[in-house]
Amino acid sequence: MESKALTSRHPLQRLESPSRSASALIHTLGLVSFSLTFKYLLDFPTFINSSYGWHFQYLTILGLSVATLTFVCALLADLTLSPTLFRAKNILALCSTPLEVLISILYWGISAIDRSLVVPPEIHIAPWADIGFHAMPSILLTLDLLFFSPPWTLGHVPAMGLSSAIAVGYWAWVEECFRHNGLYAAAHPPVYGRGAADDGQHGVAEMDVC
Repeated sequence: MESKALTSRHPLQRLESPSRSASALIHTLGLVSFSLTFKYLLDFPTFINSSYGWHFQYLTILGLSVATLTFVCALLADLTLSPTLFRAKNILALCSTPLEVLISILYWGISAIDRSLVVPPEIHIAPWADIGFHAMPSILLTLDLLFFSPPWTLGHVPAMGLSSAIAVGYWAWVEECFRHNGLYAAAHPPVYGRGAADDGQHGVAEMDVC
């Protein structure tokens, strides 16, 4: 009876959760989604692609990168049952989950009030790309947190310290990029698609909200 109970949930979970196969499925889905979103940046290059810092100048892309690394560790933990990888995934999730939820709340909240504040009226953004950049990471990471991860044990003070460290680190990185590029990328959102601004064709913009 005990062995049956163990096989009904992920062996490394402290709480009852969906099966290990369900965990691997959601992590695989996440990696496919994140990979397609990164591919979108390569398929529609802009001046940001050749600038210092690439698209990592944007908090949205930095959050997507950490989310991707989180799910890589998570999937490998699913496949290998490695406690080390599972622990690494949970540590990364402490950074990626709150960050992606914040990005989604800011982006969709501002869009609900006035979408032109995040996407200029002359720019058309493909719905699947919009969701891929600003919704899927937070949705999948939240599902992973609720159903496939042990409870977080981080206290209030360490959590505030972690958030502050991320904020200061991002500020320093933005200033470093400005020193090389002479502009703040967030103030010059890239337009995806050839001739989007010059020949009247519709382009796709990925706007950073932070």
